[in-house]
Amino acid sequence: MTGASDTHDPIAAAERGIAGSKNLIAAVADELSQQQRWLAHYQVAEKRHARRLKFQELIYWLEIRRRRLMRMLKRLGLALLSLMRSVASFVSRTAISLFVILRRTVIACATWLRPRAYALALLLRRWLAAFWAWTVATSHTLARALLKAISIGWAWLVVEARALAITLQRWVSVAWAWTRINAAILARASLKRASIASSWIATTLLALAIALWRWLIRTWNRTRAQTRILARASSRASSKGAQLASSWIAATSLALATTLRQWLSTASTWARAQARILARTSLKGTQHASSWIAAKSRAANGTLQRSLSAGAAWTGAKAGASARISAAAASASYSWAALKMRAMSHGVRRTKPQADTDHRALVVR
Repeated sequence: MTGASDTHDPIAAAERGIAGSKNLIAAVADELSQQQRWLAHYQVAEKRHARRLKFQELIYWLEIRRRRLMRMLKRLGLALLSLMRSVASFVSRTAISLFVILRRTVIACATWLRPRAYALALLLRRWLAAFWAWTVATSHTLARALLKAISIGWAWLVVEARALAITLQRWVSVAWAWTRINAAILARASLKRASIASSWIATTLLALAIALWRWLIRTWNRTRAQTRILARASSRASSKGAQLASSWIAATSLALATTLRQWLSTASTWARAQARILARTSLKGTQHASSWIAAKSRAANGTLQRSLSAGAAWTGAKAGASARISAAAASASYSWAALKMRAMSHGVRRTKPQADTDHRALVVR
């Protein structure tokens, strides 16, 4: 009874079917996951294999290119070697032929130039002889002309130096006279200006004192009139206050007038003293300036005379020395030219013409 209930129970059978299907699903899932892992490993292995194949193909391609390049370089080297051989042979043949041609050309030119050089030497000998004769004649004439020119120049320098010294002495004397006259005129003019300035200051101060005195008188008269008017107006109020005010005003005006008079006298005295001091100072300055100008003019005159005498002496010495040096140089140049021309004439005489026996024609191949 229990076994029959187990076999015929649908719930249990369903549960067993569900459990079996779950196990099947799990097994299938495991197989699928294994298949996916195998596929992934297979793809990775295939990629690696493909990379290896590509790398090997690249190496093979590079090897083929290298072999082709080596073959091409060998061919190029052989071609260059053959070309260099041909170029070397061509250059050697050309150089030998050019050397032969140049040798023949040089020999022909030497043969052609030999008689012409001899003719040119003879012509130069004649020219040198003529030039020697002309040089001798010209050197004598030039030496005489140079000596005459030096003597004339020396005489002219002496005369001009003396004339310049005389002219400068006259100028210095004229300048000294002009300086003395102008110094005297300047002293007189300064004295006149000082006297005029002092008189003008005194006149101006006197006019100022008179104007101030008149203004004080007018002010005093106006003040007295005003005080009188005020006294009359205020007599009604208080006679004592008016008397006091009038007495105060009178005393103040008298004190002001006295003070102004003292100031004016002091100002006039000070102005006169300053004018006298100014006149004395200008007179002394004029005297000092005239004495200084006279001393400087005398010193300049003496210095100028000394400089002129020294310059004349120096000019004479230098002219004499230059004349001696030029004469010595002319004589030395004359002797040197004579020796050189004699040596050249002897050398030209010793050279004899050679017989032109071997004439060769220029052959151009």
